[in-house]
Amino acid sequence: MHPLINQEMLETIRTTGKTNDSLPDRTDVLEKHGLPYDRPAENAIITGCQILASLPHVLASLSGLLDKKDFSHTFLSEEYCCGNYLYRPIIAARDDEAMTECREISKKFVAKNVSRAKELGAQRIIIFCSPCYPVYKHSMPEENIVFYPEAINEVVETVNFDRRIDYYAGCYKLHKRIAPVTMDLKSTNDILAKMEGLEINRISAPECCFKPAGLSHMIDNVKTDLMVHICTGCYGQARANLPKDKGTEVLMLPEFVERALNQ
Repeated sequence: MHPLINQEMLETIRTTGKTNDSLPDRTDVLEKHGLPYDRPAENAIITGCQILASLPHVLASLSGLLDKKDFSHTFLSEEYCCGNYLYRPIIAARDDEAMTECREISKKFVAKNVSRAKELGAQRIIIFCSPCYPVYKHSMPEENIVFYPEAINEVVETVNFDRRIDYYAGCYKLHKRIAPVTMDLKSTNDILAKMEGLEINRISAPECCFKPAGLSHMIDNVKTDLMVHICTGCYGQARANLPKDKGTEVLMLPEFVERALNQ
């Protein structure tokens, strides 16, 4: 095993599916928030190891949108971390040998989740966690794997929504270093284009918002009272760092679409 690969974390993933033991039981969270799991479905939604516990309300909005159109979907009660956090020290060290080994480890975890989804009849894997998306696509390019906005786009029709919003798509620079996969930004653009009357202040991402310069750029360019994100990391940064007196509400895409449809 390459010394840059965290063996303790790796063993935790192997034995529990989690990056750390402190994360709650998935079934408890799924049941508490009324999310369907382990049921036969054409689409299996991969939440990511930490997202289910931290953003269950957003996943509930996503599931609710899909339910309105009888979009066949399920979550998994058992889901293995794709190994995303194992990559971080390897990226910092720029070690190609460690990266190759880590990608092989990722593929095994990804394959476990895909196999479970197929047992439930899933013909497609929908990835909610943005860092997971390139890992899955790169690990199993032969599988039908999509980023979650594509599923939302399939169920959303044209709607009148006369509002001004800020939209921060994100940079995905770290994601590309983990795996050379292009993020699907088109599906979100297609969704927003269906909202007649919507005015969008598109905030660029010259730097990652986890870096001081990138965070300042994102915060300083907010112009409205409603900010929309598709990346869970960017969403968290905005919620944690936008000044309260700015009066800007921060939503993930499923929450925003839900609001537009329920106006």
